[in-house]
Amino acid sequence: MGTGSRALMSLMRSLMFLVVSVCFGAPLQAADLVGHGAMVNCVAVSPDGARALTGSWDYSAILWDLASGKPLASLQEHTAGVTAVAFLPDGRRGLTGSRDATIKLWDLESGHVLRSFEGHSANIAGLAVAPGGRQFASAGWDPAIRVWDVETGAELRKLEGHTGNVNAVAFAPDGRRLVSAGYDFTLRLWDMATWGELSVLEGHEGSVNAVAVAPNGRLAATASSDETVRLWDLDAGRLLRTLYGHSGFVTSVAFAPDGRTLLSGGGGDHRVRLWDVASGRPLSVFRGHEKPVWAVAFTPDGRGALSAGYDGVVRRWDVAAETARGLGGP
Repeated sequence: MGTGSRALMSLMRSLMFLVVSVCFGAPLQAADLVGHGAMVNCVAVSPDGARALTGSWDYSAILWDLASGKPLASLQEHTAGVTAVAFLPDGRRGLTGSRDATIKLWDLESGHVLRSFEGHSANIAGLAVAPGGRQFASAGWDPAIRVWDVETGAELRKLEGHTGNVNAVAFAPDGRRLVSAGYDFTLRLWDMATWGELSVLEGHEGSVNAVAVAPNGRLAATASSDETVRLWDLDAGRLLRTLYGHSGFVTSVAFAPDGRTLLSGGGGDHRVRLWDVASGRPLSVFRGHEKPVWAVAFTPDGRGALSAGYDGVVRRWDVAAETARGLGGP
């Protein structure tokens, strides 16, 4: 992308953010990350907790310094909205997926694209990096899951089984299994050694929009358009518990680093909810977004959290402070 194009894109983002601010009018806090010119679809936190990476409908991803709340770099090479982001374990490189059906590997220090991965024919809805960082998986609306070699750019495998859009993917911590979530209401478990489908978990009554695997590798959490969050035993292949509380579709889930609590983002109620994993008990409701929450993430120490929304803002949360406030109403 040339200098003139970058300048024009930057101006467009600024104008779009003014529209977002005027239309949605959410009161901004000092800790909020503000810079995108349209809704923010995805968020990831670096392994050291120092930076965040966000993707937006404004065609860009932004790398943020979490200590200052300031943007470090704007990554602008996609030709459509950025719908998925991920850090590699080294923290120096990151991945972005887009509605333009491409995935890009970035040098986050320089802001340059290192490699582009092409193979999907529709939106890239999710990205997951395998432990060690040598491979990653992408969830596409083609519908297919593709597994890639980070260093060579080669497509290693195409995993097919979902009968509708694949919305999300997540690796187990040991990298031996991959979990996928789909518009076909199912959660699917894959063996990364044989590339075979191990099981199909059913129970949701709507699109499964997001999936996260617990640090112990045995539990998975899902968010669905059926207004629920569900916990699954991956070893037994069964539903453990259904968490009720959101009003409207649920977009996102994230386990705390210790696996004891879970965050979920509400698309219908515009709330972030914190749950106790062992009991399924709701612990707190984080209020601040004025429009749907699209993504949630914990910081690596578990003390902080981020949420990305349709209101164009990434909000930062002190988990202990929000937990102390409790549920406090709808």
